[in-house]
Amino acid sequence: MDTKDQVRYWGGAIGAVALVGAIVVAVVVVQTPAPKPKTAAQAQAATRTQAAWKPQAAVKPQAVVKPQAAVKPQAAVKPQPAPKPQATVTSLTVAERKMSEELWVEQKKLDTDSGRVKAATPDGRRRVAETIAKQFNVPEKLVNDLRGRKVADGEITAALALSQQLMKHDKVSRQQALDRILAARKSGQGWGAIARNLGLKLGDVVTDVKKTDKQLAKLTTVKVAG
Repeated sequence: MDTKDQVRYWGGAIGAVALVGAIVVAVVVVQTPAPKPKTAAQAQAATRTQAAWKPQAAVKPQAVVKPQAAVKPQAAVKPQPAPKPQATVTSLTVAERKMSEELWVEQKKLDTDSGRVKAATPDGRRRVAETIAKQFNVPEKLVNDLRGRKVADGEITAALALSQQLMKHDKVSRQQALDRILAARKSGQGWGAIARNLGLKLGDVVTDVKKTDKQLAKLTTVKVAG
């Protein structure tokens, strides 16, 4: 057998083998049964099984709630004290200044004489108050009330003398007149400045203080003579 015949022989044999293999494969495919479709119940069961195996999402931790800062109570507004009235600056004339100095001397003299009366008799304090009250025609209680406000007898006498003038000048009550005079005195004003600002005569005040002091001096003389 020559070469060509060998090729033909083996080619035919290989082709026959391939054909037989193809037929066998076809027969196997035809005889293999097709997979049965899953029922609805089986499909749901499979779905549940898969869902059961799915890992649950991690729960995110909730943010920590920060405590709110405590509300600080507002500081109470303290009421500011009312400004004290400033003393009126008044330039006195030479005559007014001289009269003011004279009143100051008479006032201190009256304080000295009233002190002697108080020391001389057990009821000396009452007798001094009675004398001042009679001089200005006022209740003795008024004199004692002024003493309770830490006003000395000399200043009480000068204030009552000025209040008499102010009552006539401004048509006010005695208490109103006294309150205005004592308020001005407390603010630091001297008798001369008070008299000028209120339109009063300081010379008349000096005269009234002298008269009161003479009455007190008599009380001292009577006690010594007795």
